[in-house]
Amino acid sequence: MPSSRKPRRKQPSNPRQPSKPRRGDGPGQVGKRPTAPGFLFAVGLVWVLCGVYALVALSASWKLIPGVVFIGIGLFWLRGAITAAARRDPSA
Repeated sequence: MPSSRKPRRKQPSNPRQPSKPRRGDGPGQVGKRPTAPGFLFAVGLVWVLCGVYALVALSASWKLIPGVVFIGIGLFWLRGAITAAARRDPSA
């Protein structure tokens, strides 16, 4: 006779206790892979060029504000590119 009970679901694993790593596995990559330094450098260069364009092409008296802001954002991106290049694994 078929039973009218529903099949049991598998119990979820305990999220507070991580599974044990397999033997021979290294620490591995945690999280998202870092961005390539070339991409960061390209984005930073575009921001700096936009800042120079804003300083030269805008005709308003406040053109200094967006120019300095754009160049500052570009310098942050360039700093990130240099940091990412310095942190790169030399064996890769």
